[in-house]
Amino acid sequence: MLSKQFILSVVLPSLLVCWAATIIYSAVAGRSGYAALAHLEAEVETKTTEVDLLTARREALQQRADQLNSKSLDPDLVDERIRSVLGYSREGDVVVSRQALDDALRNRSNKPK
Repeated sequence: MLSKQFILSVVLPSLLVCWAATIIYSAVAGRSGYAALAHLEAEVETKTTEVDLLTARREALQQRADQLNSKSLDPDLVDERIRSVLGYSREGDVVVSRQALDDALRNRSNKPK
């Protein structure tokens, strides 16, 4: 049998050191430790950015919906939507394709001033 002196001088301090090491490891690298906190803070920052983008998109859609409201209908917006959906243009309208517009803008920005 182990003597009382051996237990108090060797076993008990060893157990306390192991317990303290486990607590310190959990505080730093455990599921709810400092490393997990840093990961969660990064995730919160990412989600905050995502929420800001979605909020801006919602506000833009809300503004567009307000313009399409029958009480405050913008005739220019209605005309634009009809033309884009049906593919119509008025006589005398100049139609520029997206590719031609992109090429013109690219050539304009590449010219020295």
